Amino acid sequence: MRKKKKGNPMPNYYPTRNELDWCKYCIDNNIRISPIGIKETIGKWKIGINIGAYVKGEKPHVAPNIYDIDTIWPSYYKMCKYYYDKRKK
Repeated sequence: MRKKKKGNPMPNYYPTRNELDWCKYCIDNNIRISPIGIKETIGKWKIGINIGAYVKGEKPHVAPNIYDIDTIWPSYYKMCKYYYDKRKK
């Protein structure tokens, strides 16, 4: 019998066209923004940010806020927009 794996599944979210553009800009410019599950806490995440070329074993800069199921994706795209606006000026 298989043991059921506990996890921290991400909620469904359908981004707008602008949000997809902001995310694509970050990906194309080596700005990696990603949700990070909080260990032992289901339904809570932090957001990690890495800038520059990928380096094996690098540690992300982690935003201090804790996000829940309703705020994780909007906050993720706000961070993408921040870097989009910052570098497009």
